[in-house]
Amino acid sequence: MICAVCRRQARGFGWFDAQAKIADPRRDESRRWLCSLTCQNISHRRRGMIDPTRDERAAMAHAVVMAGEYVESLGRTDLMAWSPGEFDTLIEVIVTAFTDRLRELGDDPAEVPYP
Repeated sequence: MICAVCRRQARGFGWFDAQAKIADPRRDESRRWLCSLTCQNISHRRRGMIDPTRDERAAMAHAVVMAGEYVESLGRTDLMAWSPGEFDTLIEVIVTAFTDRLRELGDDPAEVPYP
């Protein structure tokens, strides 16, 4: 599940319209998965900023390394000489490295809040 506010991995928090009866389809349509109390508060007030978790900081560091390797493989550091496709690939490298690493770090069953 993905947090409805920050798009990070949801961690057991959520919200739904409790006024709708259990069989009412609007209850499921209103359901929002969230990653933290902070996002739960933001989803109601829509303000504030979220600090990255330890795993997210590690994933960012990994993404920086992978981006550096990609730039090095091009052999050019002058961004003005890059093609749009090369920029697209850089973004893809960063996003993929970040999300893959975050998934690897999140695979620890000891950290699941509700076994």
